[in-house]
Amino acid sequence: MQVTQEQTKPCEVDLRIEIEADVFRSAIDDAYKQLAKTVKVDGFRPGKTPRVVLEKVVGDEAAIERALDELIQPAYSEALTETKVEPWALAEIDLEECEIGKPLVFIAKVPLAPKVELGQYVGLEVERNVDVITNDDVDAEILKMRQRQMKFEQITDRPAQLEDTAVLELFDEEEPDAEPKKDVAVIGEALPEFNEALTGMNVGDEKLIAVTYPEDYPKEDLKGKEKSMRVKLVELHKGTLPELTDEWVAEYFAPPADLPEPPAADEIVDTVEKLQAKVRSVLEEQAIESADTQVQDQILDKVIAGSTIDYPDVMVKENVDERLNQLMKRLSDQGITLEAYLQYQNKTVEQLREQYAETADKALKLNLAIYEVVEKENIKVEEADVESEIAKIAEANHLPIESAKAYIDSTGRQKDIQYQLLHKKALDFLVGASNIKNVG
Repeated sequence: MQVTQEQTKPCEVDLRIEIEADVFRSAIDDAYKQLAKTVKVDGFRPGKTPRVVLEKVVGDEAAIERALDELIQPAYSEALTETKVEPWALAEIDLEECEIGKPLVFIAKVPLAPKVELGQYVGLEVERNVDVITNDDVDAEILKMRQRQMKFEQITDRPAQLEDTAVLELFDEEEPDAEPKKDVAVIGEALPEFNEALTGMNVGDEKLIAVTYPEDYPKEDLKGKEKSMRVKLVELHKGTLPELTDEWVAEYFAPPADLPEPPAADEIVDTVEKLQAKVRSVLEEQAIESADTQVQDQILDKVIAGSTIDYPDVMVKENVDERLNQLMKRLSDQGITLEAYLQYQNKTVEQLREQYAETADKALKLNLAIYEVVEKENIKVEEADVESEIAKIAEANHLPIESAKAYIDSTGRQKDIQYQLLHKKALDFLVGASNIKNVG
């Protein structure tokens, strides 16, 4: 057997393995002997069928397939021993030459372990900008709360106007036989073409409009496209906001009656002033969390950019396969097929896999870089760390600690918790080792 080795990628080696012609022929002879025992041929007892007859009945393909099964794995294992190559995952086998009477030649594409050469990861210069929360920010957040409590009155005696809520049927002019799509739009907050067309329409009216969807439109299949559609105004509603009063605040934020213990006096929100203070506090906390997350992102981006990180292609494939399987399970739970989802997204499976592969690349580099920091800095998760995290989970879910432990053990989540804690410790280390300048 002859083996040649070629480094095709930083984390992939091709082993070209050539098995002598007589060894290949002998394996095929053995394969025919095994086939003679299992293939039934009229006029011959099991195991007594002449080879020339078998060749006509089953063909060389069946014997070659059996011979390959017998030869490739042992030859591959021997080649790994000879070259001292340590595979990270299963190799991909490509047949180069497979003809009776000639040597059997195949290529084993062997994935190797990821390689990480960290660049600078301590003393990085980053900026931290915490947004200042204004009165307008507080008012806008409270307005959202009031909008969730808005009361609607159906309008039948006047045309549509700004701030009305319109129930629509949309008829696609490119698909005249298709069922109309239902939609709801607030006039003045929809796309400009809808706002202009709907203003002045009466319930039951129809109008043909041309719509240009912006590039940042949330539905992938409509981004940047122009469509002609017929719009029918089915219903019209006028929303009325509740007045911002102490009475409304006390009612809206009344604590649930089934709480095991009543909230402390300083936790009760029953006036406009207390609501404004509470909202400001929450928004300020969110601003701090957002700033800290951005600091972490800056640090990780700099670590990745300054490092050399390589991994075998199979890691991306496994990541993409896992995400695709998770998507299919979620869709199945909702009674949706993958084909219907792809049609709605206006994508093929290949395009979806490419999209997943792009995000997998950054995620893999990030995780590999963090793992390397963990190794270099000897960062560990202690049992006390896990116990503390389980206690937090138990408290958040109003469970006894023992019940939380039992659930975590039964679902195998302890490893996930350890990984999350290790990830957090590594991030905390990187943040603590960076030079952070507050600019906000």
